[in-house]
Formats: sequence, C-alpha cells, structure tokens
Amino acid sequence: MFIVKINKSVIVTYLGVVFAIISMYFSFTKIAFAEINYVRYSFIFLILAGLCDMFDGKVARMCKRTEEEKQFGIQIDSLADTVNFLCLPVIIMLSLGMNSIIDIIIYSIFILCGLSRLGYFNVHAELDNPVKFYNGLPVTSTSIIYPIIGLLHGQVSNNVFQIVLISATLITAILFVFRISVPKLKGIAYIIIPILAVLLSILLLVIK
Repeated sequence: MFIVKINKSVIVTYLGVVFAIISMYFSFTKIAFAEINYVRYSFIFLILAGLCDMFDGKVARMCKRTEEEKQFGIQIDSLADTVNFLCLPVIIMLSLGMNSIIDIIIYSIFILCGLSRLGYFNVHAELDNPVKFYNGLPVTSTSIIYPIIGLLHGQVSNNVFQIVLISATLITAILFVFRISVPKLKGIAYIIIPILAVLLSILLLVIK
C-alpha cells in the first residue's frame, strides 16, 4: 500500500524529528511556563533531538536490516539532521526577531555548509569504511552549541544575545566544511554526554 515500510531501525530517528517539531512549536507559540521564557524549551527539545541522533545508529545496528533498509536509514538520518540541526536553529533565531539581511545571509551560509557536510558524510558512509574521526564539524553539534548559548538568554541584553547567536552560527557554518578532525563518539562518551545533556537541560530550566 505504501512505498516504504516503517522499520523499527529508524524509529529513534523519527522521534528526533518529533522533538524538533515540538521545539518549533515552542519557538513560535511563545508559551511560557512559570518564569521560564519559551525559548528555553526550544533549546531543551533541540538537545533531545541531538540525543536521538546520538543513539539512532546504535539502535539501527541492533536491528536486522536488508541492504535497502540500511541505505534508507542513511538517507533518512541525513534528512532528519537537516530538519533538526540546520533548519531548527534558524527557526529559533527567526522567532527571536533575528531577520535582518545580514542574518538571512548567514542563515543561508549556515544551511548550505551544513548540507554540504551531510552530503560529504553520506558519500563516505556509503563506502562503508569504519572511521575513528569525522572530517569537519558534525551538524549534530548544534544540539549542544545553541543550548549552551541559550544559557545567556535573559542574562544579557537581547542585542548582545543575538550578536553571540549569529556569530556562533557563522563560525559553526565554517567549521562544518573546514578540514578538521573530530573524534567519533565511542565507549564512555555514550554515558557522559547524556548526563551532560540532562545537566544542561536543568540549567536551562532553573537559570532565570
């Protein structure tokens, strides 16, 4: 009946996209709970999307998959990354009123560099060569970079906060395609990073 079958190996990837959609919801509805500004919730769900990306590969490898399902998973992962870690940060910044010509130019550079980084990754992933290092900053890094900057929200003036955000966006875009070696996560990192993610989420909630 359908052109694709939803395999359990991509469920975690899809869950990450759902978290990204919830983040967008908080960005534009501007619903606030207690005294916490709505944008903090956007950053928290961005973190959750990042955690899903961190573990979706492990979950997929635990599932029995055909070669077609493996290739489908690779493509879905990159498409999800485009939504979660490239489009979502831009949407959050737009919701903050960051819509000047300079902002739009930097957003374009950011997304184009991110897409190029994902395309590069896909080509090498299809070669099925195990790697210890990534070339260029993975786009998933935005799920940590922006929430950390989000801690400044409400602590500094809006102008300063927006300057920091847009500057970080340009630097991140360059690092996406810059020839640097970034260690691939393994071992204890899968314990430490979720703990740090929880702590960062708590800080986003409690810092006024």
